[in-house]
Amino acid sequence: MAPNTIYSTTFRAIARSRRSTRRFDPGRSIPAPVLRDVLETTNTSPSGFNLQPTQVIIVRSPDLKSRLSREAMLGGGNAYRTVDASALAVFLSDLEVGRRVDRIYELERNAGMRDPHYMTILPVAASFLTGEGTMATRLKQLATDALSPVQPMPTVEPVEAWSYKNTSLMAQTFTLAAASHGLASCMMEGYDSRRLREILRIPDRYGVPLVVATGYEYKGEGWTGETGNTPRLGMEEVFFGETFGEELDILSESDVTGKHSKG
Repeated sequence: MAPNTIYSTTFRAIARSRRSTRRFDPGRSIPAPVLRDVLETTNTSPSGFNLQPTQVIIVRSPDLKSRLSREAMLGGGNAYRTVDASALAVFLSDLEVGRRVDRIYELERNAGMRDPHYMTILPVAASFLTGEGTMATRLKQLATDALSPVQPMPTVEPVEAWSYKNTSLMAQTFTLAAASHGLASCMMEGYDSRRLREILRIPDRYGVPLVVATGYEYKGEGWTGETGNTPRLGMEEVFFGETFGEELDILSESDVTGKHSKG
C-alpha cells in the first residue's frame, strides 16, 4: 500500500472514531508516555503568524478534579466527567498576544527558516491583527473598511475571537492525538470560568474557551455498548462549490470505490 494511502486510511479511521464520550472509567489512568506523546503531537498545531497563543493545564490530581467538579462545573454530566476522567486539559487563550511577539520573533530568527522580508513585517503584522482592546479594534476596522474597496485588507477581529480560534485548532489536534492512542475525550464548555480561573490560578490575561476531559471510556457494569457518533448535517448542507449555496458536483458523483460520498 502506498504511503499516502496508509496515511489517509489511518487518519480517516482516527477522525471518524473520535466522538464525545459521556462516561469515563475512573479506575484507568493514562500512562505518562502516552499522555506525553499526545501533548507533543498537540504542540505541532498551526497558529496565525506562528504566535501560538495557547497554554494548556493538565489536571490529574483527584483532589483538584473533585474541587473543580464541585465548585466550577455546570450540570451533572460535566461534574462527574470531571471527576472520572483520567486528565482534564484546560485550554487557555492569550488575550494579550502582543506580549508574545518578541519570543516568537526570537524563535523564528534562531530557526532561520523565514526570508528577511517576512521577519521585517512579522512584528507589525502580528500587532495589527492581534491588537488588544475595543478601541484598537474599532480603529483598525475603520482603516480596513476605508481601504478595502481599493485593495485587499486583512479581516479585523477582537483579540478574543482570534485567540480562541487558534486555541480551537490545538484542542482539535489534542482530541485526535488522544483518539490515536485509544483514548476517549469530551469537550466541555459548561463551567464557571471565574471559579475555574481562581482554582487553577490562571492569570487574567488568559481566556478559558474550553476544557477537554480525557481518559478511557467506561465499559463496566451497566455499559450497553458504544452509542456511536451524533448525527451530522448532510454533506450538501455543509459543503458548497465555488459560491455560497452552489452545489458541489463531487458530492453527487461516485468515488473510485464506487461508493457515494454521502454524510
